Amino acid sequence: MENKITLFWFRRDLRLEDNTALHYALKSSNNVLPIFIFDDDILDSLPKDDARVSFIHNTLENINKELTEFRSSLVVKKGSTLVVWKALIEEHNIERVFFNKDYEPYAIKRDLEILKLLKSKGIETKSFKDQVIFEENDILKNDNTPHIQYIHHLKISG
Repeated sequence: MENKITLFWFRRDLRLEDNTALHYALKSSNNVLPIFIFDDDILDSLPKDDARVSFIHNTLENINKELTEFRSSLVVKKGSTLVVWKALIEEHNIERVFFNKDYEPYAIKRDLEILKLLKSKGIETKSFKDQVIFEENDILKNDNTPHIQYIHHLKISG
């Protein structure tokens, strides 16, 4: 079996620069495999000619071109995310997985399923805040409950 590797899972964060989880993945390991999964559950709900899918394809091609300059490449898979992860675990000696958090309800549910699988296989996971400035519990009142009115967020962050 190959040496232990770290996987970086691209999701909404289709960029090499200013990418928190990718930064920490590269900092933690010299053997990082970047992956992207076209999720059938999402693709099946979209029109076949959806411009967003074309945009993602083009962006992934550009990322892969950039990665080849560093003697690396992007692994792109398609299928049920859980099935793809099971195959990745079989194909590679994965030590840890890095990814940026996704806050959409579907993504949260999917991620919990994947985290459970990875944990059951003894694979360490690291997730990072990347696409938002504040997470749900970053701004709390003195009693550790969230502000109900948006104006308080503006006062704190402004």
